[in-house]
Amino acid sequence: MSAISGMNISMKNNNRRGKRKAFSNISGESDTESKGIKVEQVSEELLIKIRKKIKQQQKATKKRNIVIAIISLLLVTLVFWAIILHFQNDPGVSFGPFR
Repeated sequence: MSAISGMNISMKNNNRRGKRKAFSNISGESDTESKGIKVEQVSEELLIKIRKKIKQQQKATKKRNIVIAIISLLLVTLVFWAIILHFQNDPGVSFGPFR
């Protein structure tokens, strides 16, 4: 059996929407057990707390990303500086206008 025919058989066996109860409304049958997503009422105070918590998390993430960017920039600068210093002492390589 080749790889292509194996994939085709696998795809054929994965098509089981008719056997699933959760998707029975797609085939036209009514699903009496599924009630959908339950929505609960939340107080305004809890919403304010959630918003504050999300803002704090976003600030912390932004600070962390800035610190990582600065450290990365410093490391890249140091690596290039070391490369330039290494080749600057080599008589075969010159960075000046005269070779």
